[in-house]
Amino acid sequence: MYSILRALVGAATLLVVSKAAPLAAQSAPAPQRFAYVDTRLILDQAPGKPEAEAQLQKEAVGWDAEVKRMQDQLTAMITTFQKESGAMTQVKRDAETKRIQDKQAEFQKRNDSIQTEAEKRRNEVLQPILDQVKIALEDVRVAGNYDAIFDVGQNVTIVAVNKNLNVSDRVVARLRVLGVPVIAGPAKAGAPAPAAKPSGMPVNAPAGLGRPATPPAKPDSVPPKKPGATAPVE
Repeated sequence: MYSILRALVGAATLLVVSKAAPLAAQSAPAPQRFAYVDTRLILDQAPGKPEAEAQLQKEAVGWDAEVKRMQDQLTAMITTFQKESGAMTQVKRDAETKRIQDKQAEFQKRNDSIQTEAEKRRNEVLQPILDQVKIALEDVRVAGNYDAIFDVGQNVTIVAVNKNLNVSDRVVARLRVLGVPVIAGPAKAGAPAPAAKPSGMPVNAPAGLGRPATPPAKPDSVPPKKPGATAPVE
């Protein structure tokens, strides 16, 4: 009797296992697919990038000229003071020192404003390119059936990888198909530029629209040397 029960249990177990095996095979998840890109390389080759940089360079000329005028004016004030201070009364010397400090603070305020304007304009001009890169990345991801695409240009460290997983060239090719995006032209006088949407992607700062020179901090006394610069000229 015992041997018959063992035989029946063994047969039942074999039947359950044989039926469960196909179900397990069917529920196994499909292998995930990953790829990576270098957005620094992609942005360097993105259609419209040279035109955007040229536009920013052109617009930076006016800001550069204004900063230089402020530097020259402040330098002239300090030079004159240094030459004439010996013949001044203490009251006159204190008044001139205060005037230079006030002018320096005024220039600093304007310089900060120029920096803000330049950064806002840079974001506005480059945003259409960044938006197009995001579209191209998604197109390549869908076409390649990738679950995720990593960006080694965003400080993601990959210590070992199959170079065939680099799809940067495919993204660049897709960008060329999409063509040059519409670059925002200079804002009309008095009209505020629209706020740029953050893209989360790195951008190489175009030459000519960096941060303008920052003037020295407001001194307690007249600085003996040429100050750093900044702010509008009256």
